Amino acid sequence: MPPKHNIPASTRPRIAFFDYPDVFEDFYPHYGVDQKAFGTEWQNTANHARIALVQREIGDVTWYVTCLKPELTITQHRYVGCQVRFLPSSWLHRCLWRLYYLTSISWRWQCIYKYYAVLSSYLAPFSWSVIQTLRRDRPDFIFAQDYCSGRFDILLLFSKIFKIPLLSIHTGSTPDYYLGKWLKRFTIGRADWIFASGNKEKQRLNQTYSIPVSRLGVIRATVDLEAYKPMPRDEACATAGLPAQHRYLLFMGRLDDGVKRISAIIDVFAHLNETDLHLLIAGSGQDEEKLKKQAARKAPDRVHFMGWVGATHLKAALYNLSECMVLASWREGFPSVIGEAFACGTPVVTSDVGTVADVVAEGKTGWLFPAGADDQMMEKLAFVAKHPQKIAAMRPGIRAFAAENLSVEAVINSLKDGFYSLKKKKS
Repeated sequence: MPPKHNIPASTRPRIAFFDYPDVFEDFYPHYGVDQKAFGTEWQNTANHARIALVQREIGDVTWYVTCLKPELTITQHRYVGCQVRFLPSSWLHRCLWRLYYLTSISWRWQCIYKYYAVLSSYLAPFSWSVIQTLRRDRPDFIFAQDYCSGRFDILLLFSKIFKIPLLSIHTGSTPDYYLGKWLKRFTIGRADWIFASGNKEKQRLNQTYSIPVSRLGVIRATVDLEAYKPMPRDEACATAGLPAQHRYLLFMGRLDDGVKRISAIIDVFAHLNETDLHLLIAGSGQDEEKLKKQAARKAPDRVHFMGWVGATHLKAALYNLSECMVLASWREGFPSVIGEAFACGTPVVTSDVGTVADVVAEGKTGWLFPAGADDQMMEKLAFVAKHPQKIAAMRPGIRAFAAENLSVEAVINSLKDGFYSLKKKKS
C-alpha cells in the first residue's frame, strides 16, 4: 500500500529527536557502545529503525543526546542517515549524577533512588546547551520518545517557549512507573500529537487525558519483511552454529531482570520435562552474570547465552530455528522482537503487557499470560514443547499476519498522519 501523503523534498522539515535515557552514560555504555559508535554506525534499537524511516520519509532528523561529558559535537549516522548531536546535561544534573553514583557509599543510597530518578529526569535536559541549540537550530518539530519522565515535561516546556510542535511516541511506559506523576495530569494532554503503541494505549490516552482521537495515532515496531522471513530450519541452525537435533525456545532482549524477568523464564524452563528442549538467551545487560549462575544451577547445559546479537541474518536465524519466542516482562510497549519473530513465522508466548494483545491471538500467533503468572507461562510453554506439529502448522499464518499488519508502509502512513497534519496547521 503506497504512503498516503507526499512531502516535497524542498520543504522537508527539520526534526529534533530526543530518546529516553537521561544521559548517554545511563544506558548505551552497558552494551559496549561508545559515543563514536553510537553517532556513526551502531543501530541496534527500535529507535534506530523508526528514525531511519522518519529521516527517509518525513524530514531531516537531528538526534540530540545529552551526556555527562560529550566527546564529539556532531556526527552523521551512516545507516540511519540522521545527524547525531552530543550536548552536556545541566551542571546541576552532572553534580547530582556524580554524587549518587561515584561515591564509595553509593550502594547505600538505593532507598532514595526513586527520588534521584525524578530529579535526574527533569534536570538532565534542562541544560543551557540544549536551550541554546534549540534556539539556534529552530527545528520544525520536537519528537520525544515516551512521556513517562521529567524529560518529556521539560521538552514540552521548550516546545511552548519556542512555539515548536511536540510529538511523542509511546514505547512501553505504564502510569505506575511515571516520574513526576502529578505533573503528567497536565502535560501529557498538551502534546500536539502522540503515537500510541497500540489500540489499548490509544484508548487510555483518550479516556484518561482527554486527548482527542484526532491527535492520536498508532505505531508498532517497524519490521523489515525482507530481512526477517522464513527459512529452512537446517539452514537457520547452520547459520547460528547450533545443533539441529535439539529444539529451542528463545528469549531475545535486554538482560534487565527487574523488567524483563529472564530469571522467571529460566525457572519455568528448568521444570519442563523435555530433555531435547534448550533455551537460548540472546542479549546482554547488567544482570548477565547473575542469570548465567542461575542457569548453571537450574538447567545445566540446556541454557545457552548467545550474547548481544546485532546482525540481522543471525537474529532471523534464531527466530526461525526456535519453537517459539518467550517474553515475561512486567511492562512493555510493543517490543520490536515480536514483530521480527512474526515476520519469520515464529509464535510468541508473552506476558499480557503494553499492547501485545493487539497482535498476539491465542493459538493463532501465540499465547498470552498475566504478568507474573509463572504457572500460566509454564502451561503455555509445555503446550508448545509437546505439540511441534501444531507449531509448524501455525507458521505460514503468522508470517501472513505480519505481512498484512506490521509492514513498513503502515508505520510510514502513521508517521505521516502525525507530522503532516501538524505541518499543515503551521502553514
